[in-house]
Amino acid sequence: MKLSQALTALSLATVTGFFSVFASAAPLSVQPVPRTQQFDWMSVSGWYERHAADVALAEQGEARIVFLGDSITEGWDHTIWQEHFAPLDAVNFAIGGDLTQNMLWRFEHGNVEKLDPELVVLMAGVNNYLHNQASPEDTFAGVQQLLSQALAAYPNAHVILQAVLPFGEQPNTTERQWVKDTNRQLQTLAAHERVDFYDFGELFLQDDGRISNEIMGDYLHPNAKGYGIWVKSLLPVVKSALDKE
Repeated sequence: MKLSQALTALSLATVTGFFSVFASAAPLSVQPVPRTQQFDWMSVSGWYERHAADVALAEQGEARIVFLGDSITEGWDHTIWQEHFAPLDAVNFAIGGDLTQNMLWRFEHGNVEKLDPELVVLMAGVNNYLHNQASPEDTFAGVQQLLSQALAAYPNAHVILQAVLPFGEQPNTTERQWVKDTNRQLQTLAAHERVDFYDFGELFLQDDGRISNEIMGDYLHPNAKGYGIWVKSLLPVVKSALDKE
């Protein structure tokens, strides 16, 4: 190999290496990937089946409201959903256990362009901490990317971005501080004219900051009573947003 060829090869290798390092610096939270983790309550194949069902629903192209999220959004009590959200032509595309990177992958493989909703209700991020120990900054980056995807995919929609709900029984914990730090950053996303940020976390806290297992049995997921409390605050926000469209 001639010296000039060797120098060119070395230069290309250096540049390639530089960009590889740069690319790898992106947090996992913004890198779209399908589910790979098996859970007792949902296999990977079960996750793909759920995703396929959501794709089929999206292909119908009929929804005024799209809910995006993980198990906390997926778990809306059936009675509450049928009474309050179904009449508003809402669809729920949340899947339990999803991290932001899983939701990003689903966005890219979901025929979302066939929908033209007026409103998107988004909550995400808690699983990034629970399963990946992601920092508030990395979690914020993932939610920010999700928000950007939603705004681009649904150009006529307004977005209600919800804060990560507090979890864990006790108030003064690493987990609670993570929630506060994450939400402090998420709040800045409301600077976009099509985004409103709402923090409903206080609804689930007692005066001393503790969470009661009467509304969150596992101190993470609201139960029927918890969702009943939540819907009284969320529903007026949803209806108000629809009225503005």
